Amino acid sequence: MDPLINSQRRTRGRSWLRIRSRILERDPLCVHCAHVDRVCKSTIVDHIVPLAHGGTDDESNLRGLCSACHDAVTREQFGYRQRKAFGADGLPIDSEWS
Repeated sequence: MDPLINSQRRTRGRSWLRIRSRILERDPLCVHCAHVDRVCKSTIVDHIVPLAHGGTDDESNLRGLCSACHDAVTREQFGYRQRKAFGADGLPIDSEWS
């Protein structure tokens, strides 16, 4: 079953720009970074519950995140895993030693 069939319609155009502006004004610092006492500017408006998972563009479902946190949250929400890197010899590269 395609998960996007039940997804909500995304707000676009001027309406989205107004919502985005309000969220970034409300959350000038990345919400995730602030939880770990790190200061980083919010640059992306993130859906707490993604549209593809039934979320909406309602402001209570939106938060400001930095790019790095947004990427990490999105990977987690959609089940992406980091793949191991392999060297020319075909053996996994241990990131701890590289």
